[in-house]
Amino acid sequence: MLSDLPPTSLLLDAAAAWSASTGGGGVRLVEEWVWPHGQSRVARVRTGAGDVVVKWERSARNVEREVEALRRYVPVLGDDAGQLLAADVDAHVLMMTHVPGTLAAGAAALDLDVHRQAGALLARLHASAPAVLDEGYGERLLAELDEKISAHAGLVDAADLVRLRAVAAPVARVRSVRLVPAHRDYGPRNWLVDAQGRVRVIDFAHCEPSPWAVDLQKLTMREWRGRPDLEAAFLEGYGRVPDDEDRLVLRAYVALSTLAIIAWSIAHDDPAFEAEARSVLAGLVAG
Repeated sequence: MLSDLPPTSLLLDAAAAWSASTGGGGVRLVEEWVWPHGQSRVARVRTGAGDVVVKWERSARNVEREVEALRRYVPVLGDDAGQLLAADVDAHVLMMTHVPGTLAAGAAALDLDVHRQAGALLARLHASAPAVLDEGYGERLLAELDEKISAHAGLVDAADLVRLRAVAAPVARVRSVRLVPAHRDYGPRNWLVDAQGRVRVIDFAHCEPSPWAVDLQKLTMREWRGRPDLEAAFLEGYGRVPDDEDRLVLRAYVALSTLAIIAWSIAHDDPAFEAEARSVLAGLVAG
């Protein structure tokens, strides 16, 4: 998929057009990011009006979600997230303000204060629009898991699938949930930490209304495994602790995500990502 990525010039041209419209003058590439999955190309570009981030996203659905999030929800985060400057939805190109920092990796990904700040940021995002009541969410989530189980029967041991379904089944008791503007890919891979230790959030391509506990999924599968102190710090920052129904939703959503990740990893030849998902799967079916 890397071979069919658009050239860097597409991003530079978008930045140049925006800069010209603001009287900002010429542009210069500062740095660029391309990931092995080939789903996006992102560049930091210097203009006369300041640095901007230009992003090309392969998925039209992701572009639509990110534009909506940047217009409706992200403004509440101020300079704790990149703000939308321009969008060409047909070309799959977005341009945002640049925010400082580097991805929270290594020690930063396991830092208590980083998790505390990230929890507080997520609470602000979730409060950026009124929550919407959703009836029957648990039954629909379980039905979606059943579809995934049928579709991926050849990728996971049959006994494990039976156990996974049993582990998730109690979510059907969750009749009503409140949907908030959820990031849906929340974790250190989408947190920036600057030189002063301040945390900011990026990448809203998966953002859409969901139960708040859905945004704990990535953390539950990765950084919080064996680290209850990180979970506690995050929830302290967020200002809420999951109740029993929240945890039913989270467990079922992790089960669903685990199968999706295994299938995606196989399709995109990502054995490390697959191994991580299978480790989570083993933990779920072991009880």
